[in-house]
Amino acid sequence: MRISKNVRRQVQVRNRKQVAAKKQATTRKVIREQHDGAELQRADVLQESQVADNERWVNQNFSRCNFGHVLRTQRLTMMARNMLECPNESLPKQNVEWSDVKAAYRLFDRKEVTFNAVRQCHEEVIRQTPPGVYLMISDTTDINHFTHQATEGLGMLGDGKGRGMQLHSCLVVDAATGVVRGTAAAKVFYRKSIPKNEKRMQRLARSRESTLWGEVTQKAGRPPEGSQWIHVWDRGGDNFEAMCHIVQNSCDWLIRASKLNRVVQLDSGDMTTMEDAVAHSTPVGSYDLQLRARPGVSARVASIQVRSSRVTLPQPKMKSPFVKSCGIQHIATNVLVVEEVNAPKGVTPIRWILLTSLPINSLNAAWTVIEYYEKRWLIEEYHKVMKSGCSIERHSLRTAARLEPLIGLISVVGVRLLSMKTISRHEPEAKAKHRVPGLWLKALLLMKPKLAQRDLTVYEFFREVAKLGGFLARKHDGEPGWQSIWTGYKKLHGRIEGMKLVMS
Repeated sequence: MRISKNVRRQVQVRNRKQVAAKKQATTRKVIREQHDGAELQRADVLQESQVADNERWVNQNFSRCNFGHVLRTQRLTMMARNMLECPNESLPKQNVEWSDVKAAYRLFDRKEVTFNAVRQCHEEVIRQTPPGVYLMISDTTDINHFTHQATEGLGMLGDGKGRGMQLHSCLVVDAATGVVRGTAAAKVFYRKSIPKNEKRMQRLARSRESTLWGEVTQKAGRPPEGSQWIHVWDRGGDNFEAMCHIVQNSCDWLIRASKLNRVVQLDSGDMTTMEDAVAHSTPVGSYDLQLRARPGVSARVASIQVRSSRVTLPQPKMKSPFVKSCGIQHIATNVLVVEEVNAPKGVTPIRWILLTSLPINSLNAAWTVIEYYEKRWLIEEYHKVMKSGCSIERHSLRTAARLEPLIGLISVVGVRLLSMKTISRHEPEAKAKHRVPGLWLKALLLMKPKLAQRDLTVYEFFREVAKLGGFLARKHDGEPGWQSIWTGYKKLHGRIEGMKLVMS
């Protein structure tokens, strides 16, 4: 697993790519096995592999919403079922009858039906994580409603000319299996223009975009007994105030550092900058990383060096009211440096500086932390699901207040689309007949009779569903994404509904 730079043989580039890919796969397999040995005996792992049909899934996530009247809850569950059948369509196309469309508009106009109320049932279910390790991946995305000029109450986006809102979500991912469980918390934010001549302390006293990280962390709360929550953030979450919320809620963190000019304290007691602490960090090991080709950049094998350090972040001089009252004077954190050496000319070398409460005293431990941070990309896929799969920016209502509960509904439905992909890759050897609804399997076998000769696994089932959605399954095509799986499922769903009519 460790590859010493001093003894690395000079081989052809093609052989280096093969060796790097093999070692990369072996290392990740070891990490998965470490998790599996401790966690695959959990009863919930089997449940995570089982795919609920739409009716059951909707009931799990919306049936206990409290809107002051049971008929409003029933209307929301009906809308959720309709949205799952064609998530990228508008409300009138999802609810065919005009009476249903009017009922949807009336529902979103009720003061009891808010963003938080729509998401309440889902969040309560997701926060009850069984014993294990979970990644709480957070980030903010802009929801642009610039074309909906009639919508009142929207905030600014971009340079101030855009109109819309920002959605900050906390996606819960099982660290051992990679399965997306759902979103533990979310918050809508409206950006406003900065008051003229605003002073630093005045800015810290008001609600601002950077406070979203801490507010959503506080909303998610503390992990249940036996669960370890690790908040995984990009550079936007690198601020002392947000980290205080993590410490208060007894969680761990993994944050990409952005403020390298901040003053930190070393274990020796000396004060220095974060950049200087990184420069004098201790080598942990090195490895080769195979990188795919990107626009303007050829595929290559990158030589990665891993270093570590430990620093203490002191309380900033300019403090918000929360930092003043929380009582946290300093936060000790490990620093993991993942840096490419001898990068080709004209190529920006890889450089991650990660702040974490997790141990990084060996290359294996550092690899685990790197693996966790690589899963941060799932939140970007989640945002893409909501925008392209659920067309969240196409929906328009008269006011932002009416739009918020619709955004809350879409944010939960988006989890359903993304989870299909992660479930298909977890425990791939399990038999589909034990994991997916029986009617789904029967419908697929009717559409593809040749598959009846095989006892399909979960992996094979979703791969065949993806083929219905246009996935070609060639050797160089890789694994199907959520788009092809969901497009194929929509075709499968049509056959399922036909079978239900015949059986009724």
